[in-house]
Amino acid sequence: MNLNRSIAEQGFAIIPEVLRPDELTKLFSDLSQSDLPRSKAGIRHAMKLPSVAKTAHDSRVLGMARAILGAEAFPFRATLFDKSPTANWLVVWHQDTAPPA
Repeated sequence: MNLNRSIAEQGFAIIPEVLRPDELTKLFSDLSQSDLPRSKAGIRHAMKLPSVAKTAHDSRVLGMARAILGAEAFPFRATLFDKSPTANWLVVWHQDTAPPA
C-alpha cells in the first residue's frame, strides 16, 4: 500500500498491524488502570502515560506521521475518545485545533 497515495485519494489510510497484539494489550491495560482523569468522553492528556508517550514516539508510528506531515512532525498531545456501545455520543462535523506552541 502506498500511504501517500491513499491519503491523497481517500483522505485516510488503513494500515493493518502497525502495533503487535501484545503492544495493544499493554496500552489497553495501562489506559484502563490509569489514574488520569476520565470523563464520559474518554481521557485527555494521555501523553502523560509512559506507554502512550512511548507508542507516540515509536519509529513505526512517527515514521508514518512524518511521511505525511513532513520530517519535523512530532507528537505533542494524546486524547483517548471512548466510543463504544456503552459510551457513545454524537459528534457533529468539526475541525480540531490546537493552540500555537
